[in-house]
Amino acid sequence: MKKYAAFILACSIHGFLFSQDSVTKLQIAVRGEGYFNVSTGGKQEIARTFLVSHNSNNIPSINLLMSTVSYQSKQWQGELSGLIGTYAEQNLAHEIGPFKNIGSLWVANKPMSQIEILVGVYPSHIGLESPVSMDCLNPSRSIVADNTPYYQSGIRFRHEMGDDAIALHFLNGWQRSSIDSMGIIPAMGYEYTTKRNEVNVRVSGFVGSATHQENEGIRYYQHIGLTYQPRVDLSIAGSIDLGYQLKNDMRTFVIAPVIMGQWKMNESLIINGRVEYYHDPHGMIIGNASGLSAIGYSMGIDWKAMSDILLRCEYRSVKEMRDVMNTRNDYPVLGLHLQWFIAKDLM
Repeated sequence: MKKYAAFILACSIHGFLFSQDSVTKLQIAVRGEGYFNVSTGGKQEIARTFLVSHNSNNIPSINLLMSTVSYQSKQWQGELSGLIGTYAEQNLAHEIGPFKNIGSLWVANKPMSQIEILVGVYPSHIGLESPVSMDCLNPSRSIVADNTPYYQSGIRFRHEMGDDAIALHFLNGWQRSSIDSMGIIPAMGYEYTTKRNEVNVRVSGFVGSATHQENEGIRYYQHIGLTYQPRVDLSIAGSIDLGYQLKNDMRTFVIAPVIMGQWKMNESLIINGRVEYYHDPHGMIIGNASGLSAIGYSMGIDWKAMSDILLRCEYRSVKEMRDVMNTRNDYPVLGLHLQWFIAKDLM
């Protein structure tokens, strides 16, 4: 693990020190997300295990507090971020040592104008949602976003062709930064993105090992996402995720469609909503006895108090249609979210 981190830092320092670009930018930024969820369906201090972000109820909490240092020049880019909060406690619990609080640690080089090589810990290529709420249409995350990687580590080769881009990822597992005593978990990712007028399309996938367990086979996962923005004030996004894996000699699968949108009523007020379905009947990803089948929706309104401060109110309901006792469980939550972003250029 130490050798892996040292290698990334060495590459970063070498690139930054020996870059001959005339224009460079060094920036430090702080992002924060405070929230207060009220469980309207009874006293539930912790959200369902399949919900990772914003998972504390009935107590003021910090989902994410992240400090980032980034560097950019014509040929080199790099980023290092550390984070704390309930997101880090839940989503990075399996990491080792300092990687429990590392959000990103990567360096990228462009040997040619259309080719980029990136190495380190960097955002996942799967999905439309980010761990940073201000970058998302909705305050909370969909079930499928919470159960696919938010970050990954490895090497990415990216080739841009105008409005199109393809990328190949050699990865350390499903969602993983650190390397434990058993070694790296080999996996491969692929990605194709394209922009056609008001439509952005992303097709991405994962093939490889998710854990070291001998009774778990190769995971095959496919994501298809589309974002449509007919006007500056209106954004609509939809996706479908499909997965397959052999676990304990059983063929398991996942299917998860989502549609979400955002309408800017004026400079300050924004309305958002989401409808989702998640079906994992045999526990391919959801780790309980009978998997999960659930349908959910959310609706909210945002108030942009300043350019870097956003106050968001959201009502969210998730209805479980399958659990261990074969009963139906509802999970309704009213959430208040305060999100802010502060950035300063150092050079």
